Amino acid sequence: MTGAPPPSTAVRAHVVIAVKDLGRAKSRLASRLDRAQRAALVLAMLRDTLTAARSSDAVAGVTVITPDAAVAAVAETAGAAHLADPDEHAVDPLNSVLHSAARRLGMPGVPIVALQGDLPCLSADELTAAVTAALPHRRAVVVDHHGTGTAALIAATAADLAPQFGADSARKHIDSGAAALTGNWPGLRLDVDTPADLDAAAALGAGPETARVLRALGW
Repeated sequence: MTGAPPPSTAVRAHVVIAVKDLGRAKSRLASRLDRAQRAALVLAMLRDTLTAARSSDAVAGVTVITPDAAVAAVAETAGAAHLADPDEHAVDPLNSVLHSAARRLGMPGVPIVALQGDLPCLSADELTAAVTAALPHRRAVVVDHHGTGTAALIAATAADLAPQFGADSARKHIDSGAAALTGNWPGLRLDVDTPADLDAAAALGAGPETARVLRALGW
């Protein structure tokens, strides 16, 4: 999904992925998929995302933060660490758990990447290129394919992460000082929330786990 291999980097980042309880996941797909189907899709997309992230030359480790036992089991099977979601009932749960996890996992000189877990077309080379492109910046953002959301937030240190995920998060991150990275990374930018997003992922070429679920669903 990318052209020439990205330049290598000696700096390797830690990736953090927050995944909510499966019972509340992907509600915007409810018009096409029931709860069990949505849960199966979320787990498949997470497996493909984890495979790509763990294969990236720029990634030292991956941690999944979740209150859901099934999600934690997928993380463990994929070779990622997992943390219980300590702030799932906070007023701003996603940003709260990312901030807490970054603080707990942050190590001197190790960048932190807050990555979406629903990137079924992500390639390892794309993530390596994005982390490499972010190195000159204290904080950088990969804007999603809609131009409004954040597919990845990359910070030089845990203290620099300052996540502002949610509605119009790309603008919020940029307005608060994050550099918008301009690389051609369609798989990294394609997070899935709607039926149209899922159609786009199928057309671009989803990873094997997501493709298997889509075939089973007749998508």
